[in-house]
Amino acid sequence: MDKYIDLVLRSRAGEDDAFAQLCEQYKNLMDSLSRKYSLMCEEACAQEDFRQEAQLALFDAVNNYNIENGRVTFGAYARVCIRNRLISCVRKQNSKKRRVSKGENAGTADSWSVQDTVVRRELGEKLISVAESALSPYERKILSMYAKGIKAKEISAVIGKSEKSVNNAIYRIRLKLKRTVNQ
Repeated sequence: MDKYIDLVLRSRAGEDDAFAQLCEQYKNLMDSLSRKYSLMCEEACAQEDFRQEAQLALFDAVNNYNIENGRVTFGAYARVCIRNRLISCVRKQNSKKRRVSKGENAGTADSWSVQDTVVRRELGEKLISVAESALSPYERKILSMYAKGIKAKEISAVIGKSEKSVNNAIYRIRLKLKRTVNQ
């Protein structure tokens, strides 16, 4: 029998202490998944927000777990619930950014002021120097061009790679830079 069933039943009965014990048992899982999925957002997302979402997913798992079904442990069920909720959060955050970008014409080279372009160049130069060891030569080349305001489609034409390859590189660059900055 699953060792957490007693805590699940007590938590369902309204014992706050039981849910607190479950949170403590699954703390490392919630922290690691929160860290992982907060890095997947196109915009910087607070890891603490994702941690709270993970805790809400654990609460839902407690209330929805089918105790009679002995084929799936509570731990496996909770992990899937937390993972799915955090993926939904990433999708929601990224779709918000896309909606704002489309609605305001933000993020296109045409809408940038001279000051924005200068700031982007300076930021790109700083990021390149910080991430010199973290990025491959291909990724450094992409970042250099991207920081100058060149769109992925134009970068692909210049370097002779597909637009998909360039977009994938930009995605990897974002992940690596977030990890570098968070260290």
